[in-house]
Amino acid sequence: MQNIKTLLLLFTVLVFSLTASAQTTYYYKLTKKKVNGVVSENVSGGQFITLVKNGAVCYESDKEGFSVNHGRLDYKSSDENGIKLYVGGSYYGSNSILLFKSDYSSFNIKVGNDVYVYKRATPPAGAMTCSLIRKPESSSSSSSGGYVPPASAYQPVILPSTTYPSSSSSSSTSTSSSSSRTTTTTPAKRECIRCHGTGRQEYEGVTFGVDTKYCNECHRTVSSGHYHSTCQLCHGKGYY
Repeated sequence: MQNIKTLLLLFTVLVFSLTASAQTTYYYKLTKKKVNGVVSENVSGGQFITLVKNGAVCYESDKEGFSVNHGRLDYKSSDENGIKLYVGGSYYGSNSILLFKSDYSSFNIKVGNDVYVYKRATPPAGAMTCSLIRKPESSSSSSSGGYVPPASAYQPVILPSTTYPSSSSSSSTSTSSSSSRTTTTTPAKRECIRCHGTGRQEYEGVTFGVDTKYCNECHRTVSSGHYHSTCQLCHGKGYY
């Protein structure tokens, strides 16, 4: 009997350890922002970010790793400097673009032309959740709630364009075959939210210390925080 209790205890500890290791939560302090073209370091606050599935998904959370209902950001790709691209929902909006340093020590989040720079830090005493939390949305407009779905369930939505039968064929539906009445669908192209259809992305405000080189598109050095490269989200196509 004692052996059974011991085995059950060891099994419980093992399950708890595996569950705990499946996600990691860090605190990131806001250090700088660029809003409406104005750069400011007069900022405060910070966000807890939880990484799950070995970094395949991340989301804003409380200190214990529970979502604060801002949605989730999915890993898309990494560039030649190891900067990881995530796209999805955050406090700043549903089309947020997050760029993580390879060791997750800092990140930039960009929505439109606004950029926010965060660095990993020790949470302030008593901090239990994000300092920036959106007001709850109504049940009719909220889609994610507190649930963070598995990565396999989060796929881009492709809106189909529908081709209907011609008027001549529809007038003879009683005698035509079923194939003549079948509607067909083809995927509709959607403009990439990262590069806005150009196939090129500009890294702006990235302070990750990448090697110095000259960018012919924005005529600045990489070390100044501005350079262009193939869009990592659409892989240069400009659309999904």
